[in-house]
Amino acid sequence: MMYVKIWQNYTFQTIEYTETLQKAFDKISSEEENLVVVRRDGTLYNLITFNDITTTFSSYGLDTKLIEILDPTDSFLFDTDLLEDALVLMLENRARVLPVVNNEMRPVGIFGLFEVLKAFKTISAIDETGTRALIKINDVPGELSKLLSIFANRKINLLSLMTAKISDEKRMISLKLGIKNIDLISDILDEENIEYEGIYEENGDKDR
Repeated sequence: MMYVKIWQNYTFQTIEYTETLQKAFDKISSEEENLVVVRRDGTLYNLITFNDITTTFSSYGLDTKLIEILDPTDSFLFDTDLLEDALVLMLENRARVLPVVNNEMRPVGIFGLFEVLKAFKTISAIDETGTRALIKINDVPGELSKLLSIFANRKINLLSLMTAKISDEKRMISLKLGIKNIDLISDILDEENIEYEGIYEENGDKDR
């Protein structure tokens, strides 16, 4: 399962909600940093970013306490939430970063756009050497299973699989296969009369 805790950032700063805006400003040193705001018992209250301080909170005096300008947030993740849940919540709230809590509502990390990119890098197997094939299949039950069995029967390992609906009838499949051989993959797809957009060798980290 693709849990948030696999990719969350465990390094983060906290500040109590009774502290002032000045104290929050002092703790944040760049636009990429953020602060998890906690109650006195250490449970999550909210999260603020450098951008919040310089824009949203710019009309408040620096001696204003955070609890006076922040409400308790309902935009947070549990570390056992799925990656898909995180993406949906970020899109719905237009949030670049979210706090992550455990079952006791205590902050255990943060999850933002950088963590999304790390997750995509792993899920798509960009780091691994192999061959990627972009394949079109009919968007009906059983078609994907037949495609995967073609490579399984030839003992070709599957490193990554992603799909996207591209029309009412078709779905694009991105397969990362555990061999580095464009000619072999194209021969297999041609032999099986499978429509494909492209086939590319990838060298993993050596590419980057």
